[in-house]
Amino acid sequence: MDLLVCQANQRRCQQRGDTRRRRLPRLHKQTQTRLCLAPPARHASAFTLIELLIVIAIIALLISILLPALSRSREIGRRTVCGSNLRQTGMAMLNYAQDFDSWLPAKGRAGTAVRDLAGLQHAGSTSMRYGPGLIGIFRDIMERKHTQESGGPDGNAAGPQYLPDPRILLCPSDTKNNYPNNPRDNYGILTGDNIWPTRAIEKFADLPRSSSEERDYKKSHSSYFYVALWRNDDRGDFILMADQSNRNDTGPLSWQGLDAEDNHGTRGMQVLLLDSHVEWTPLRSGEYTDVQFASRRYWGLVNSARPRYSAPDPGITRSSEVQTIE
Repeated sequence: MDLLVCQANQRRCQQRGDTRRRRLPRLHKQTQTRLCLAPPARHASAFTLIELLIVIAIIALLISILLPALSRSREIGRRTVCGSNLRQTGMAMLNYAQDFDSWLPAKGRAGTAVRDLAGLQHAGSTSMRYGPGLIGIFRDIMERKHTQESGGPDGNAAGPQYLPDPRILLCPSDTKNNYPNNPRDNYGILTGDNIWPTRAIEKFADLPRSSSEERDYKKSHSSYFYVALWRNDDRGDFILMADQSNRNDTGPLSWQGLDAEDNHGTRGMQVLLLDSHVEWTPLRSGEYTDVQFASRRYWGLVNSARPRYSAPDPGITRSSEVQTIE
């Protein structure tokens, strides 16, 4: 009985084994079929021309958006440096005034009444040994001990007394200026040789000593105009210095207009007041009416103030006793 059971089990095992062997090739065949039917692996493809053009267009668009913003950021940085330069100059002038009986730097002449000194501020003087315009104020009035009285040639024996570096006289955004007290046409616009490139110098002694030397150099060393003959006890909101335009700024109300080549273009101007603080004055445009409106904000105070050194006269104000120089 046991033998019969064992033989039956053997037959079932053989049948089961044959079934498995018969199925294995079929399963293997199905696997091969599935592998054959699978799509071949795709290789990475390059950009098409259209895709490349789209990418280039997007990059160009981003550059066109970012570049003006970067340009504005650089100009804001230069404007900050310009304001700092003016403030340093104003503080130096106030320090000078403490040493010279409250007078801010100005050209003088023995025996000349204060009310008559305004006409001397533009020119240079061989006898008094000071140069022309505003650079004569810096070189031969403020830093006279450094440039003329230090005991060495051209002031090499002593350093500057009030202004540490003549390069602060230039606005970092300024590239060209009209030469001081220059001729102009009916519109105040200067062309040709009347416009000079700016040039930074490292020593006050290198500034021109005379008008003829200045014309030979044909370089502008200052970006600002200056109102001479103030005292430090005048009103603190009187205008002391400001951005110079590429036109003659020595007339009434100073600015006649601004263009893209001025210190900060037509965006506005930096103004230094007598109390040594600097104001940024924004403009809508550089047109005459717009600029004059801003100018009256500062000169209106001076034009309405009573004279200090002249006899009372309805036609004379404090503005007649000072002089704007470039």
